Amino acid sequence: MKKTFFNHDSSARNDIRVIKLRAKLGYAGYGVFWALLELLFTEENKLCIDDYDTLAFGLQCDPKILKKVIEDFDLFVIEDGCFYSKRLNKQIETINDKSKKAKENAKKRWSNADAEPLHTKRNASISISKAKAKENKSKINDINLRLETFQKKVLDIEDIDVKDKTAFIDYWTEKNQSGTRMRFEMEKTWDLSRRIKRWVNSDFNKSQNKFPDYYDDSFNRKIDDSTRKDYHNHLKSLGFVSKYSPNAGTKWIKK
Repeated sequence: MKKTFFNHDSSARNDIRVIKLRAKLGYAGYGVFWALLELLFTEENKLCIDDYDTLAFGLQCDPKILKKVIEDFDLFVIEDGCFYSKRLNKQIETINDKSKKAKENAKKRWSNADAEPLHTKRNASISISKAKAKENKSKINDINLRLETFQKKVLDIEDIDVKDKTAFIDYWTEKNQSGTRMRFEMEKTWDLSRRIKRWVNSDFNKSQNKFPDYYDDSFNRKIDDSTRKDYHNHLKSLGFVSKYSPNAGTKWIKK
């Protein structure tokens, strides 16, 4: 069973820890709390980070508020540089149990199907093949429509050079291996207006993925999450390691 959602308890706001959070940080902190739960849910309820700034950038929130939500209200368990939520563990276990039962039921159905006559199996196989072909055709048509919509939105933006728009579209509409999603659709957060402005200001479209061979804090802040990950991997390949301090934040230093 694909894990795509979890229960949002209607009484969660009355939890004493959540009350303390709201009393200190208001609903800004409450929103960050639920955003973290959503992110943890997609990451199998475990995040290991050495940089709150990067995580805060992805969630579009204040790093100081993020740090307080994680560390100050006993809402998350912190172990060995990682943190997770006990409340999510129970929900994930329930989902996994349902998934296990569904697989067992499917196995029983296939076992029963082995006893069916050959012509029945053949007809079922043909039906499945047709259904898959129809589904694949639908997915192709769907992504083409999404591509056209994305192109129109970008081209309608004013005060941006057409060449920059074209390069932006070419980069962010690259499809994944299965051809079902585009690069921009796989980002955790997406604001088209902000993305294209950062694209133009950072001249990433002209750099052709050539990163500086040193840590450039200004460049690091301008690029998006996906590009930043590539930049950090580039630094690591050159022998850099990241160091975090509460005062200076994250810095990359040559070994």
